[in-house]
Amino acid sequence: MDNYPRIDVTQTRIWKDEDRVAYHMRQFDEAYRSSVHLARFIRRLPVGGGEALDVGCGAGANIYHFSRLLPGYRWTGVDIAGDPLFALGRAKLKAASIDATLVEGDFYRLTELLPGQQFDLVLSVQTLSVVADHEAALEQLLAVTRGWLVISSLFSDVDVDVRVEATDYARPANSQGPFFYNVYSLARVRHLCERHGCRDFVAEDFEIDVDLPRPTVYGLTTYTERLADGRRLQFTGPLFQPWKFVAVRVGPNEAEQGEARMQGVDHDG
Repeated sequence: MDNYPRIDVTQTRIWKDEDRVAYHMRQFDEAYRSSVHLARFIRRLPVGGGEALDVGCGAGANIYHFSRLLPGYRWTGVDIAGDPLFALGRAKLKAASIDATLVEGDFYRLTELLPGQQFDLVLSVQTLSVVADHEAALEQLLAVTRGWLVISSLFSDVDVDVRVEATDYARPANSQGPFFYNVYSLARVRHLCERHGCRDFVAEDFEIDVDLPRPTVYGLTTYTERLADGRRLQFTGPLFQPWKFVAVRVGPNEAEQGEARMQGVDHDG
């Protein structure tokens, strides 16, 4: 026995459903607006290339787009649905001359999947809110980060964690859920990161800049509503989606890294 939490087998089955495979493959066609904005957010950080890890990478679409939007990184991806996604994703990456390593596994076992490895940039894109134990997942993300950990997830500015389990009756009977849309207290996430050596913590609301139409068949489909001031709110089914981008810096800052290099010392974070 080990002490790792385990992802529910039902969740694993849902993530491998045929419609989820189609969802992941569509992402190669054009970068989602959230991915474009996330890349802009990352470019404002003091990052300089190196080794990058995308946790919950799906078929590798974010690696595909970020290789162009964030040049200078050598990418690794981890996803529990590697079979059947990776065979399809590798073909797309190869056609674009992107050399990436894809590893099948889950959030909770990163240090086991990637022994002794740490990365200059670690991404968790729209996945932290769908796991049962986000603190254990976050600890694993921090453990493999030597530079910046960047998270896109649902966060609240009030000191409240909300756990949402949804059943989508608009879907076929064998794939109705449960689906999770957990919202986490940003302050509590920051405190956890600080306990694990966080040196900087940056958070920014993500406000989508395109209209997403209301669905004709109601279920867990994402759409937007416009406010009087022109801003858009995102909903999935009946649920408001408070997306934020969060960046956590682990390890020495640039000045300390430069000093270490001059002294011939290697900082691993």
